[in-house]
Amino acid sequence: MPSDSRHLAIFDLDDTLLDGDCTGLWIAWLVRRRWVEDGEAFMEQVARHDQQYHAGTLDMQAHLRFVLAPLIGRRRETVRDEVVEFVETWIRPRLMPGALERLAWHRAQGHDTLIISASMYHLVEPIAREVGADDALATPPAFDAEGRFTGEPTGIVTYQSGKLTALEAWLAEREAAHARPGTLWGYSDSHNDLPLLEHVDHAHATQPDARLARVAEQRGWPRFDWRTASGSTTQDANATSSW
Repeated sequence: MPSDSRHLAIFDLDDTLLDGDCTGLWIAWLVRRRWVEDGEAFMEQVARHDQQYHAGTLDMQAHLRFVLAPLIGRRRETVRDEVVEFVETWIRPRLMPGALERLAWHRAQGHDTLIISASMYHLVEPIAREVGADDALATPPAFDAEGRFTGEPTGIVTYQSGKLTALEAWLAEREAAHARPGTLWGYSDSHNDLPLLEHVDHAHATQPDARLARVAEQRGWPRFDWRTASGSTTQDANATSSW
């Protein structure tokens, strides 16, 4: 089918395409690989950050510095090779078939596909390539002049309203190239993504948390549960539309 770049499907990653949180899994991987000195204490802090994320109270800048700390001084290529093995070993088996089918459905319609995640770019971009998405937006890590991780995030922090800010910047680049899509689709599990979901034309709740589930019900947004064998708990009226 020819490309229909008038449409853009935007997917969250953690608990939307992936059954789990790629940052938490990555930290557990680093603990196992002995890149973290006190693995138990580090994982306890990760759990606290996870609770704050779901409550919507997480200090994202502090969180990003925390999860970048084991990479300080490591070369970009070293980390990249580690991420490739991590994605192959731990991420690929956790990608939800129903989510991948939905992404493939958009691709079959000729729609562009984009992943926007609060996890960091050095993790998100390889996963986006793994699932066949056209592009990815996430907070980039900073590097020194020799290509080593500094432990600092840089650019737009893609969390809560920051996802929408990053999307608008991305769309502006497309508009400058006369390729800005006119119709946006959005998929997320978290109330933290309400600014993004409220912005798109077709919002979808995927394995939604309690707050997002209430909003989705009030607004009549389709709901998917890709963790179940049946795939969808609420029929999506747009699922069989031809665009």
